[in-house]
Amino acid sequence: MKKIGIFIFVLLSIISYTANYDLNVTLIENEKAILGYLTVTLEENEEPYFALFPNLDSHDNPYINALFEQKNNNKIEILKVTDKNNNKLNFSYLDYHSNKFREYQKKNGILYVDTNEKIIKITFKTYFYNKNSPDNVDFDDIYIWRFGWYPIIINRNTDYSLPHHNVSISYEKNDNFIPIIFGKQNGEKYHSEGKYVSMPIVFVKKDSYLTLTLESKDYNLNIWYRKGQEQRAAIMATQVIKALELHTKDFGKLKYSNINVIQDPYPGMYGMAADGMFLLGDGFFTTADLLLPGLLEPMTFYVVSHELAHMWFGIGVGVDFAKNNFMSESLADYAAHISMYEKYGDDRLYNIYLPDILTESFSDILVKNFSDLDQNGIFNLNYYNIKNSVSDDIDEIPANFASYIYYNKGKRAMFSIEDYIGREKLKNILSEYYYNYNEKNPSEKEFFDFMSNYIDSQILNDLFINNNNYDPFISVNKDKIVVDLNNMKIPTKIRVLTEDGTKEFVTIENVEFNKEDVITIDIDPEMHTFDVERHNNHYPILLKSNLLLNDDISKFDAYEINFKTNFEIINNLYQNSSLLSFEKYPYYTLGLGYYSLYTDNLNMLDLGLNTNISYNPNPWFNLNLNYSKSFFNSDQTLSGQLKYSIPKYIDIGSYSNALAYSTTFILNGEYIDLNNYYLNPIIIYENLYNLGLYFSGSYYLYNLNNSILNAYAADIAYFFDNHLPILNSFSIEIRYAKEEVFNPLFDKISLIYDYDPIIMDQYKEVYGINLDLFNYSDNSDSRLNVFNILSIGDIDYTLNAIYKLIDYDNLFGLTFVISPEIYFVTDQNIPIDFEFGTYYLPSKDLYTFTFSLSTTLDTTIRDIIK
Repeated sequence: MKKIGIFIFVLLSIISYTANYDLNVTLIENEKAILGYLTVTLEENEEPYFALFPNLDSHDNPYINALFEQKNNNKIEILKVTDKNNNKLNFSYLDYHSNKFREYQKKNGILYVDTNEKIIKITFKTYFYNKNSPDNVDFDDIYIWRFGWYPIIINRNTDYSLPHHNVSISYEKNDNFIPIIFGKQNGEKYHSEGKYVSMPIVFVKKDSYLTLTLESKDYNLNIWYRKGQEQRAAIMATQVIKALELHTKDFGKLKYSNINVIQDPYPGMYGMAADGMFLLGDGFFTTADLLLPGLLEPMTFYVVSHELAHMWFGIGVGVDFAKNNFMSESLADYAAHISMYEKYGDDRLYNIYLPDILTESFSDILVKNFSDLDQNGIFNLNYYNIKNSVSDDIDEIPANFASYIYYNKGKRAMFSIEDYIGREKLKNILSEYYYNYNEKNPSEKEFFDFMSNYIDSQILNDLFINNNNYDPFISVNKDKIVVDLNNMKIPTKIRVLTEDGTKEFVTIENVEFNKEDVITIDIDPEMHTFDVERHNNHYPILLKSNLLLNDDISKFDAYEINFKTNFEIINNLYQNSSLLSFEKYPYYTLGLGYYSLYTDNLNMLDLGLNTNISYNPNPWFNLNLNYSKSFFNSDQTLSGQLKYSIPKYIDIGSYSNALAYSTTFILNGEYIDLNNYYLNPIIIYENLYNLGLYFSGSYYLYNLNNSILNAYAADIAYFFDNHLPILNSFSIEIRYAKEEVFNPLFDKISLIYDYDPIIMDQYKEVYGINLDLFNYSDNSDSRLNVFNILSIGDIDYTLNAIYKLIDYDNLFGLTFVISPEIYFVTDQNIPIDFEFGTYYLPSKDLYTFTFSLSTTLDTTIRDIIK
């Protein structure tokens, strides 16, 4: 790879810097932009082709509806190019060279300067996103850009590789914002500490952000946080210091003297790293302590540790993000995971020892540890029939499965190597890798050549290059038990219990045992391989049950026998239903139990048999059946649902297509006897990504005491492909039956009448249309916590005009919808709508005012997507 040279002379404690990239920047608040003056000194073997990375995101995506797009794009404009004497140079825009990008993205992706001069001056302006992204974005009190906001010399033999370079930067002072510069200060300039893949730039508002500065053994640490978050900043500092201590011990000292951590206002629990800094999502500050303060500290440490690890792998040792991203994410995630063991002794996802009665409740909801969380991703590769190797390029993996490959599968490949050679040796190898390739961008071949000095090439091939899913299993053949490794040389730990004790060993070959010598065998007991199906890893099979209190066994390993009970009050009657179920997650559930019905005096009215069958062989097919039979009389009921979705690869204008579905068939039904049954077939067509279209159609067949009722219903929503706040979408409803069964306002509550005829009356036919007149978001980037239970973010406001034709009468309506973003523990967002409406029925001169927690179809869809 072509590299830029730097000479650092140290004499009498006076440091002088020479830089290949010299920047002076000014923040232009009213334009949401940076004005930059760049002087670049090219080396002899470098050509004046500059990547304009912001322009790769500057064009509207023609493949997806505006519903899913940013409402504004970032971009970079080249204002002037001169030589060192300020003589103008001719320049032109070229399409970006990599075929990993789509054609619409490539336009103006390269700046070519027509010159042989080695010193080039470029005046440019780079524009930020507005609040709709965690990166390359401006908020009310912070501007953030990590990678490539200025023109960077590009090696056109790579796809998305930022070459390490030396850079210095100065800035023009701003009355409102101060810059955070990630380098060493010398006078009015800051200089990169070694070579960076890109100098990040952040501006924070003076009266909004504070900084907590601490010194650790090897680094100065700065936590930049919004006022009021002092406690979270202090907690974050302890997490960062510990992760730095562990990674430095394991992989060597970083070149940076300062590490900066910045609170990113964008919601979520995420991190994003660059040279000498990383961003942490607002969820780690604003909502991390909701309800149970301290619950999510292990997760916080893991994310912090992962982002810091990128300063060794992915940034320190660079990668081509389009071709070998696993060399960044797999290594960083492995480093983060082993740091969990070093800090906690396990890989808990949350604080399981928090002394609060709610902790146990959350243990029934949340995955308990990162191994189980990773296994969910590994399992899904097989469940969705995804066959990709860890080393596949980004355009070869379905867009919505890339993280499973690069993070989960790649990390498990590293754990398999650890099992084979030991953790300490692997850490030493990675430390040597960092030492050899720091400030370089090694190719995939260089990575494998380096690793092959320590690991057999066939093992590396099966771990990183073979695209088959790995499924070792145990088989029993008469008096022999065989551990079969699925024809792959994956280092796999085997644990065997005999009368002489427990033995563990790692193998890359099949193993055979005498059945009479074995009590139990477990394949990969610590979840270190990327084994897609673990139920067949154990002899004898594993069982877990809520009756045995052995919930520490993973659902991916054990068959389950669980006792489930449900109690509810229906029409002043008490109903209890209990089942003993046998389950293999997620493929099937078989349940057998009873139900009982009591009066409020606890007199039994009914007692009967209750059964359930659920079958889910893949994510596209689901069958659920319930059967009940009374012991008191002849009543019996069979009900169920059959659901099938047609899988489809959807072009979302990204590196690769996403695996999803657009058409779903559903059959709901209930059968009591030949005179009483119900059928409800439904078809749903959803193409919101590409066309902005949603359609559902239903047919209802009711037979009640041999009286037949047929009904039809259809709903359509369409989103115009624009970013306008007016006339953004509409929805249509169609209802038809031969009897009066439809209530056009069935989900509304009258605010003025106890009995409201507009709401309560039923009709045979309803034909309605809703037009979104106006949709506005306040785009608040500051959230407000309510009694430490929930957090409120920005709020959407929608005005809808409604017309319904109900049995030839006209019904007119106007609704105003308030849709706040409500966040709970783990920064989970729950869409909620508060609809206030007024309706008028001219034929009867009736009007009403209503309230509802549901709203029109198009508004509901928009809020869910947002």
